[in-house]
Amino acid sequence: MSHQYLDRLEKVVSQHEEWRLRDCLNLIPAENRGSPQMRAMLSSDFGNRYTAPDRFYRGTRYSDELLSLTEELARKVFNARYADVRPLSGHIANMAVLLSLTKKGDKILSVSPDEGGYPGIARPGLAELLELENLFFPYDHEAVNIDAKEAISLVKSAEPKVILFGASHIVFPQPVKEVGRRASGTVAFDGSHVLGLIAGGEFQDPLREGCSLLYGSTHKSLPGPQGGIILSNNEEVFRAVSGPVFPGVVDNIHLNRVAALAVALLEMIQFGKAYAQAVVKNSQALAKALVAEGVRVRGAAQGYTKSHQVLLDYDAAKLESNAARLEQANIIADNGGRLGTSELTRMGYGIADMGTVAELIAMVVLGRKPIDFVQKRVKSMVRQFQEPKFVLQSVPKILE
Repeated sequence: MSHQYLDRLEKVVSQHEEWRLRDCLNLIPAENRGSPQMRAMLSSDFGNRYTAPDRFYRGTRYSDELLSLTEELARKVFNARYADVRPLSGHIANMAVLLSLTKKGDKILSVSPDEGGYPGIARPGLAELLELENLFFPYDHEAVNIDAKEAISLVKSAEPKVILFGASHIVFPQPVKEVGRRASGTVAFDGSHVLGLIAGGEFQDPLREGCSLLYGSTHKSLPGPQGGIILSNNEEVFRAVSGPVFPGVVDNIHLNRVAALAVALLEMIQFGKAYAQAVVKNSQALAKALVAEGVRVRGAAQGYTKSHQVLLDYDAAKLESNAARLEQANIIADNGGRLGTSELTRMGYGIADMGTVAELIAMVVLGRKPIDFVQKRVKSMVRQFQEPKFVLQSVPKILE
């Protein structure tokens, strides 16, 4: 019996990797491709070990050194005085921030999910669970961004306890400096989607623009393992948030994930600027090529995008239908109409390739070619890009 299950397990893993890695154009902006060095760390013995700041577990001399090393690298990459890499995801980092800085009934301000804000904050997310009053930024739909003037007025009148910049749909830097300096509460930036661009100096710099906290996921534009991080230059705010992380929010921090994150941070130190520049240039080239093909893209007046995302401009039903048909053609996107270039960039696709990607997308979205025709073209293209770029050359001993 166990052999049958093992065979099924091995088959589904093999089929997944063959399909998603060798046959598909991966355009989900919440995903990226980990380097072989990073993936090796995920399979290390750290994946079976515990550590704890109260020293309850023994045998942690190297675990503690790993945690210290990774947080040192995080401080270097993001030019931050303080770093905590223990959160298991960007959502857990969000939870740590709101649990630490708010109490029942407090007001918080974030981007509405209706405008591409993170649903994990608003209803039915953390704000509802923690019984917070969730106010939403005034939003300029045409500009695809927060309306700074109206937001300043709201901040002054409502005095939210915590202001959360960042969003799930984010193509342009947000007005952190303009709005945040008028705030009486804590200003934070959920950089889950754009941490890799911030690391490379190609988006905005929240910690220098007035945010007390920068936090988020480590596996989107930042090409690390699935996990979370909290960064700050404000000791008081950082201690308030980081202090309760163990054991109130996270117990086992998944040390293999921390080791893998260290590899990704080293890659950002060496290649971050070039990688981030390439991501943004690819996004802009993809957006322009899509428009040239007749596909509708948001943000035209602002140049479509300055991030890893391109946002298609159709209603919800059409976006979901597009995503389903694209998947049949082995082009993987999401139902929200977001196209991400981080993984393509990581795999070596350049500006010249974005025209071909746009053409393939247009064939499906506009119904120009049969699905099987596009799928064959996609497979042929993907097979040419099988080696990750912007990666370290040295191979960890555990791979030898």
